[in-house]
Amino acid sequence: MFKNNREELYSLSNQFIEIFIADIFSKNKVNMDEIRSKVSDDQREKLKKTVDQLKVQVEEFINSNNTKSITEKEPKEQPSSPLREKLKQAKAENEDTEK
Repeated sequence: MFKNNREELYSLSNQFIEIFIADIFSKNKVNMDEIRSKVSDDQREKLKKTVDQLKVQVEEFINSNNTKSITEKEPKEQPSSPLREKLKQAKAENEDTEK
């Protein structure tokens, strides 16, 4: 289930990025074929490495958020305050004296 959610998230984010980039290119009247011919192989490799690094960072971020949400959902035992402890002791003493 978690894997499916992650794949859906990647798919949606990739679609959104593609639309966003296409919109920017069309607003600036950029020809995609012209750009592809101008990008060198070295630049392509650098872009691929950058994209891969960003994917790793996104995955680490998603995993860290999931572990946080899992641990946050566990009920935490609240430590009693000193005042509450004294009230409990006083109540217990009163009950003992009444008996």
